[in-house]
Amino acid sequence: MIKNASIGLFLLGSIVAQTEVMILSQKVGTEIDEHENRFYRIFPKEKGFINAQILRINEKNYRVIIVKEIRGYETQVKRFISQNKFDELQMHVESQPEFTEEEKIAMYEGMDFLRAEKIVNEIPKPQYVILKHSGQKKLKGSLFLVEENVLHIQTPTTIEKVHLSDLDQLSYRPEIGEFEHLRPYLYGITGLTGFALAQIYNSQRSTIYNEYGIPRNDLNRYTQLYGIVIGLIFSSELFDAVSTLLTPSETIILSEAEYEKKNIK
Repeated sequence: MIKNASIGLFLLGSIVAQTEVMILSQKVGTEIDEHENRFYRIFPKEKGFINAQILRINEKNYRVIIVKEIRGYETQVKRFISQNKFDELQMHVESQPEFTEEEKIAMYEGMDFLRAEKIVNEIPKPQYVILKHSGQKKLKGSLFLVEENVLHIQTPTTIEKVHLSDLDQLSYRPEIGEFEHLRPYLYGITGLTGFALAQIYNSQRSTIYNEYGIPRNDLNRYTQLYGIVIGLIFSSELFDAVSTLLTPSETIILSEAEYEKKNIK
């Protein structure tokens, strides 16, 4: 009986030892939250990090339980580190300053990726944008719809779809400038362009005569009028395009990895 009790106590002790939560540093405590992880860069490569705990397995090994958000769902992943790695992380945190409220405010300045969803949904649409996504891919086109965090981009040949979580960088215009004074000029340009094209068409077309042998000049007038109307139809699109191009754009970083690449040396 005593022998069985001893075995039971030994097993219980082993279980307790295996579930012992380790304190990496008094600066972070038993649970490392997303703000502490971002400041101290404990697990910088864990995308969507929410929190983590480090458990001792034995004298030489540790289990890291990390809670992450991936595509809107919380996922728990496990990593294993050695005693040397644990000591390295401990020294890394201890060598840095205390994470104060002032440090927190300073850290989050410029981190647009934390409000990426709000920014993308508030962008005036449609408008010409330049995207960098999925690491190094670049995409240029007209953003016309954002639905369920998926950006729909009209390119010259197709409609591309990019999920917000894959977006690294975005160049866009927060608002379209007011250039109403240009509208009459652009309407005139498109109308004259339509008229000029109609004139070219008329010059290349054989002369048509009526039954009395008189040239049908009325057909030329009809073609000219038709050209002007077609030109004016496209005037609104031209005005929108010119207004967009004349409005200064800005580029924002919408992924933590891209932010770290440009700001953390």
